[in-house]
Amino acid sequence: MDGTPAGQGEGLGRLVIVNWAPDALGLVRALQELGAKSLTLLGSHRPEAVEAVLAAARAKGAVRYLAASVGDGLEAFAEQLGALEVARARSIIVLPQRGRGETDAFSRLACSAIHRACAGQPPRILVAVEDPEATHEFAGLGVSTIFYPGFLRAALLAHGCLDLAVFRFMLALLHGGLRVQTLPVPAELRDKCFRDACLAIETDPEGRPVTVLGLCLTGEPGMLVNPGPAQPLRAAAGLLVLTGQGS
Repeated sequence: MDGTPAGQGEGLGRLVIVNWAPDALGLVRALQELGAKSLTLLGSHRPEAVEAVLAAARAKGAVRYLAASVGDGLEAFAEQLGALEVARARSIIVLPQRGRGETDAFSRLACSAIHRACAGQPPRILVAVEDPEATHEFAGLGVSTIFYPGFLRAALLAHGCLDLAVFRFMLALLHGGLRVQTLPVPAELRDKCFRDACLAIETDPEGRPVTVLGLCLTGEPGMLVNPGPAQPLRAAAGLLVLTGQGS
C-alpha cells in the first residue's frame, strides 16, 4: 500500500473499491485514465482467478487485489480494512455485490465496516445502489455520494422526449431498425488508430451507413466502446459498429 494521505500525491491519489469483480474492469481502466495511480480492490473472487484480468491494468499503475468481503463477517471485514489503512485513501467506492440477497443491505453493511475501520471519520465514500429508495439507509455511515445507474436510463428517456434525433435512435433500437455488429479491420487501417477508422468507415458491406462505436478485442474485456481517438487498431479483432437491419 502507499501511504499517500487523502488529497495529496499525483492524480486521484489512492482509491479503494469494495465488492470489485472482474466485470468491473472497465471502472479500473476509467479511473486509471483519470489519473488514479494506486487502486486497492476488495472482492469475493480468489486472487488467482483475477490475476489474468488485472494484468493490463497493473502495467499502467499500482493495482492490488485482496479477497475480502463483509460476507465473512462485519467485524472481520472492518479489521481487514483497518489493516489496509483505508482511512488514508482519497475515496472509497462501494459496488453492488451480486448474489448476496438484498444488494443494497449488503452494501450498507460494507459501509458500516468502513465506518468502524476509520473510527467514524472515513474518506469520501461513493455507493452504487440498486434501488433509489434505499438511499436513506446509508444515513450516518459517512456516505457522501449515492450513485444510481437508473438515472442514466431516465436521462436518456428525457432526452428522447426533447430531441427528435435521440427519440428516433431509441425507437429504431427498440423496433430492431438498428443493430450492433462487428466488421473486420481493413488491412490499410491495421497500423492506424481509432480516429482513422471513424473517418474511413462509412458503410457496411451492403452499403448501409454505419457509425463506428468501438473495438472487438481478442482478450479481456472483449469489447471496448469509445476507446479514444488514439487507440491503436493493431490489437483489435474487429470494429464494433452501429448499422441498419437488412431489408
